[in-house]
Amino acid sequence: MIKGVQGNSFVWGGKFMHNQQSPSSGEALPVVEGSRILIVAAYGTKSHQNVYVPLTKELATRGHHVTIISNYDISEVARLDNVRQIWLEELAIDISKLPNMFTVMSDPWKKIDMAVEVVKILMNQPSTNAEITYGDPRVQQLMASESFDLVMISEACGLTCYPFGWHFKAPTIAISPNVLFPGRASLLGDDEHHSYVPFLLSSFTDKMSLYERTINYLVSKFFQTFVHDWHLETVHSIFKRTINPECPPFIEIEKNFSLVFTNSHPSFSYPRTLPPRVIEVGGLHCRPAKPLPEDLEKYVSSSEAGFIVFGVGSAINMEDMPEEMIQSFIKAFSRLPQRVIWQWKGKVRSDLPRNIMAIPWLPQQDLLGKDIIFLQEAVYHGVPVLGFPFGTDQYHNIGRAIQEGYAVKLEWKDVTQETLTTSIQDILHDSKYKKSAKRLSAMFRDQIQPPLERAVFWTEFVLRHNGTEHLRLGSIDLAPYQRALVDVYLVMALFFITPILLMFFCVRRCCCRRPTVTDAVKKQQ
Repeated sequence: MIKGVQGNSFVWGGKFMHNQQSPSSGEALPVVEGSRILIVAAYGTKSHQNVYVPLTKELATRGHHVTIISNYDISEVARLDNVRQIWLEELAIDISKLPNMFTVMSDPWKKIDMAVEVVKILMNQPSTNAEITYGDPRVQQLMASESFDLVMISEACGLTCYPFGWHFKAPTIAISPNVLFPGRASLLGDDEHHSYVPFLLSSFTDKMSLYERTINYLVSKFFQTFVHDWHLETVHSIFKRTINPECPPFIEIEKNFSLVFTNSHPSFSYPRTLPPRVIEVGGLHCRPAKPLPEDLEKYVSSSEAGFIVFGVGSAINMEDMPEEMIQSFIKAFSRLPQRVIWQWKGKVRSDLPRNIMAIPWLPQQDLLGKDIIFLQEAVYHGVPVLGFPFGTDQYHNIGRAIQEGYAVKLEWKDVTQETLTTSIQDILHDSKYKKSAKRLSAMFRDQIQPPLERAVFWTEFVLRHNGTEHLRLGSIDLAPYQRALVDVYLVMALFFITPILLMFFCVRRCCCRRPTVTDAVKKQQ
């Protein structure tokens, strides 16, 4: 994607307080006690760390002791004294086992093959996650001998995380790397709103036709079934067999999550009604730009025309791009007066023009903060986007960006030197994209508190009050037909229809009554 989003705590009565005052003196008291927090994020891509890693770092600076169960070694927290990691290396996602994403996106038939692979993962991964996570000796030792005050789980890890809060008798906060996952609103007592909430992996918007709403409903239900419902009993049985045979059904556990943090905000996600236990903390990883490394600073500052950033994220290797496509990018970039920072892992090519710098890692927010001509970070820094979606939630995000007017989409199958040049020039020279990006940035930044501070406040709120029972919707205990008032409608229908039916039968009986002997005598007289 070519890209162009950023309290004091103290203890009162032995519990963490946030931005409050001592009732006696009116002064803030220093932190004297930290809580023990467990974060379970044993599956997902590295980008999912954008939510829980900044939160971990902030909680650690406030004196909390955090343990992370992850499928990646997180270097950002490795140096923090009160953060401990349990790295489940076997669950790291190996992109090399999947088809070449550039080829897949360029060939419609290969997309079908990719879809089949994704379905296989959805069918097999939950049980695999459970066997590896629960079977790890370090996890077993943790669950046998330690205690925690709060458990935070990644929705990407799914069912595997569910029983940790119950096991430690601690409140649970679920963390979504994106919007609210399908089925989660229902578990919290709300409706799913398929009529205007697009499936998070689709390109639909919140303005859907009848056809799109039908597909949206079916796909959402399919996803919920194969990611959640299908594996409930399987993962539950694995936990009972390996950790604790007394574990209650998962459906009882997940209805009692204290909060759900979603990496969303109306400025870059579609707005929707949310249950009171859902807190939007989208962009909590976004921050003001920091100084660039000296060589990179010199490179970008010496360009009078500005510069462009091009990258495809950490999960996909740029070297997998077909040579013809690489040449299209090189030729298109070489015609620009701007300099290009190209994220390129592996051996750097020798045929790159002078206006292209290839580097293995992009200090993305530090570059974006310099007002680059070229999605949460882009919104935060007010930078237009030329998006090349691969899949997952990228179509969803770029669709919202296009709707808001700060992005242009170019499909990989359509990438040529000409289409690239046209799209880049459109972004560069049409001021509407820059204006829209600045408008969204202003709205995103205009919040009563920064997203990270909001996430920390609610985390410590759950710690202080041991949950959020006061936010639990009564509808959680109702059956779907009761939430939809089907039984009420039936009662109302009977109330209005019964008198009509009685009147109908009475009239019919009177009009259709057979003549009796008395009636015949009266008639003759």
